[in-house]
Amino acid sequence: MRALFRNRGFVLLLSAQIGLAIGDACMRMGLLEVFRRCQLNVEAETAKMFFALSLPGLVVGPLAMAYLDRWPRRRVMIFSDALRALLIAGIVVWLWQALRAPEPPRSLFPVYLLIVVVGTVVTFYLPARYAILPNLVPADQLLPANTALTASMAVIGVAGMPLGGLVAVKMGPLWAVLLNGLAYVVGVILISGIHVAPAAATTGRQETVFQELKTGLVYLWKHPTVMPLVAVAAAFAFLGGILAVTVVGYVEKTLELGTFGLGCLGGAAGIGGGIGIALLGRGRKWTRSIWLPPVQLVFGAVVLGLLSITREPGPAALWLVLLGAVGATAVIPIDAKLQEQVEDQRRGAVFAARGMFTSATMMVAFWMKFATRVLRDTPPPTVLGWCAAGAMLVALLTWAALRWRQGGQR
Repeated sequence: MRALFRNRGFVLLLSAQIGLAIGDACMRMGLLEVFRRCQLNVEAETAKMFFALSLPGLVVGPLAMAYLDRWPRRRVMIFSDALRALLIAGIVVWLWQALRAPEPPRSLFPVYLLIVVVGTVVTFYLPARYAILPNLVPADQLLPANTALTASMAVIGVAGMPLGGLVAVKMGPLWAVLLNGLAYVVGVILISGIHVAPAAATTGRQETVFQELKTGLVYLWKHPTVMPLVAVAAAFAFLGGILAVTVVGYVEKTLELGTFGLGCLGGAAGIGGGIGIALLGRGRKWTRSIWLPPVQLVFGAVVLGLLSITREPGPAALWLVLLGAVGATAVIPIDAKLQEQVEDQRRGAVFAARGMFTSATMMVAFWMKFATRVLRDTPPPTVLGWCAAGAMLVALLTWAALRWRQGGQR
């Protein structure tokens, strides 16, 4: 781990991710406060917000698969942060005018439209970030590097959500949203300082876009472990999408807490994330096991079941600590395995495919929360119980898929 923090490029990347994690959490809490001040259905509007962010991953994902390995990944990240800063500025301007009007807006459609564009940028940014990591650190440091990067998820809980909730309540929601735009500006500066050799995939490509897309999909299917790992990442995303909205309703309706209370409980999940990351970051043999994701799903299912029967903030905070330990570390072994096993020429396409599949499952989750009675009108504790059962089922299916794919390669 010490060697990582002597790597200038990795330190700059990590610093940018921490800043973006805090900024994204502040914007989320700021928009939650806007929903409340406009007297909108907080849970439904939260689902719409996340749906708008996830939609481009499915629609634009194939383009990212085809083009991303043709472009310099560092430039993709710089351009993405700069564009997102401008988009957040547009959201702030619209909200400033809307909140000053005599009557609160009945719809936040312009905000969601801008968030769709932000999501389009994210569709290219995230795969570029994952794909560039092996160009910055040696192969034997990928697991601790992914662990350190995922620590930004813990920062979201520990610092971003309480900070965003406090700023939104005390200073106003616009300030919380504006902090996200400033984080993107800082990200541009930090990523600009990274020096990395061009990836092998960015030179000499002869395939057409459609040929490259087809080649990437065939590679994804034929690889012995890539497809199951991408599938389990998508399953984590589906459960995470439902939880991201359900927890908001759970805190508001079941625990009867407000924006700042939600931020504090997010802090509890962040503390758990920090604990999980610390354990995973020690690099023990079990952390590299291909069977770790199914085990995490089983553990998460048990914790969700306990949370579903809890009605007091104190015990709920404890279960969220444990849930945070699973959530913050869920994709670390998956991403490390993908980075280790996928060659440079296909790495961007594989991570773009991962993003496309996770966006699709998250979209389904968010759509179900605001557009169907199945989840929209169901009490949050009941939905948490359903998530527990779903996590257990996915764990069993993942275990079976891994055994089948690995057995077929013998």
